[in-house]
Amino acid sequence: MSDHSTESLIEALAADARPVTPLAPPLRRGLLTLAVLGLAGAALVAVGGDRDGLLARYSGRETLMMLEMAAMLLTALLAVLGAFALSVPGGRRGWMAAPLPAFAAWLSLSGIGCYQDVARLGRAAWGWGHGANCLVFIIAAGLLVGAPLLWRLARARPVEPLPVALLGGLGAAALAALLLQFFHAAAVTVVDLAVHFAAVLLVVGLAALSRRRTLAPA
Repeated sequence: MSDHSTESLIEALAADARPVTPLAPPLRRGLLTLAVLGLAGAALVAVGGDRDGLLARYSGRETLMMLEMAAMLLTALLAVLGAFALSVPGGRRGWMAAPLPAFAAWLSLSGIGCYQDVARLGRAAWGWGHGANCLVFIIAAGLLVGAPLLWRLARARPVEPLPVALLGGLGAAALAALLLQFFHAAAVTVVDLAVHFAAVLLVVGLAALSRRRTLAPA
């Protein structure tokens, strides 16, 4: 190709080019998204949450309540920030493992709470309880949180959407489970707890399955 042809090609491409506004750094976008979601969640709890029921359910076990909810929140924070970090080229793969210790702590603390309920309630702690309502709540809230979250992640057009979707789904599910604490005044049975985590896995799975449409890879 001659120099003249090359220059003509460059000029033709430049004539049709549109200015591009660069995205803010991924962690900044992640923190901003979390702040907006947090404000929306706080408003929802203020309007319809049962904070007295939450405190009554954990009466005498306030430290366990705080640690369990902190583990849920930390899981959500690390998962969402990791999703934003991996949505752009060069994101460190270590973000995939970042939320796992907090998630393991969440599982362990929830298990401790269930063990205490079994010791306190006996057979009643093995009942079905409100599992169906919890399942619907976590899935619905996870989708409501996940939709704007995946939309924000899609702006980076991640080349590898699967890890982004998995972390985004985990973040949305953890936020939904945290929100559930303020709307689930009844004691959680062992079956309820199993349903909670099945719902979390389902939200993560739905995010992974929808990645090609929601994240629009380059």
